[in-house]
This record gives sequence, structure tokens and C-alpha cells, in this order.
Amino acid sequence: MRIGIYGGSFNPPHNGHVMLANKLQQELSLDRIIIIPSNISPQKDNNGHIDPLHRLQMCRLAFGDPCFTVSDCEISRGGKSYTVDTLAFLRTCYPDADFMLFMGSDMLLSFHTWYRWRDILNECEVCAISRQQEDSPEAMRRYVAEELQSDRVTVFDCPPFAVSSSEIREKLGRGEDCKALLPETVFTYIKEHQLYGFSNL
Repeated sequence: MRIGIYGGSFNPPHNGHVMLANKLQQELSLDRIIIIPSNISPQKDNNGHIDPLHRLQMCRLAFGDPCFTVSDCEISRGGKSYTVDTLAFLRTCYPDADFMLFMGSDMLLSFHTWYRWRDILNECEVCAISRQQEDSPEAMRRYVAEELQSDRVTVFDCPPFAVSSSEIREKLGRGEDCKALLPETVFTYIKEHQLYGFSNL
């Protein structure tokens, strides 16, 4: 079985996340993609993160296709969400699976600073895509060759989504319309629970 692992804060999950997951599912012929919202990300500033259970529920709404499974393993584990620990847990659930770990260029280009990053590469392949215009696939491939020196990382050419989760949070806080950027079910959930300053709208 070939399984994609897509972790992140998903604060909130947006159309870019869903589009990327669908693209990689097709490109890599994956049997399943496991969506894993983090509890506390070691790599990111966690200021502005809402209750993890809200992010978990929004992921369940956003990734409704049968090929997706949304896991609460990092939220249930608590503390900082280290990828190497998550992979060890998933290996107990899927002992014979081939794992492909998804990440954006912002995460890839700091991968050598991750906790036990070499153990991560021993356990899975990494599939990376550009998150912003300045992170070209060529620069990402050069980083992999020079810094990681690994053949377990593949960089995909994929135009970056125009807006990030942080920009969507800012737009919501300013009362701007974000319906086109979010799955309809996620937008409705944000509205119902007045998340990200939506009560000001």
C-alpha cells in the first residue's frame, strides 16, 4: 500500500491544501492520504492557532473524499508534534506501507534542522512542492543535493497557491470575503463558530 502523509497546522485548511493533496494522489498513484493536523508545530510560530479540535473538524470537512483519512494522532498525543514520532505511530498501523511525506518549500528548505531528520528519510520518501514564488523547484533540488544529499526527496513542479492560511486569517479578521479560497463546508464552519475574528463581519 502506498500512503501519503500530509501534516500541517491547517489553520484553516484551504482550497490550496485540497488541490495539492488531489494532485499528489494522482501523480503518485497513492492508495490513501492521511491528513494530520498538528498539535503544536516545532517548525512554525503557533501564535494565532485556534483550538486544535476546531482545526481537526475543519480538516474532516475539507478532505471528504474517500481517499483521505483525517487522523487526530498528533492532537491526541499532545505536546510538540514531531514527524519522526508520528511516523513511528503510523508504522504500527500500516507495517507494510510505503510512506510519502508531503511538505511545502518552506518546510523542505529547513529540513536539515528538523528533529531526527535522517531517521525521517529512512522511514519515508519526501514529496515537496513550492509554497511561494521565490522558492523555485531548481533551488529546492539544489538544496536537496547539497544539504540533504538524499535520493529520497522528490521536488514536484506545481504552481503555488496564491494565498496562505495566515493571509486567509488576516483577511477574515479584516472582514474580507474568503469564500473563493476555502471549501464551502470550512467557510460555513468558520462562520458558525465565529473563528478568526469572523464575528466582526
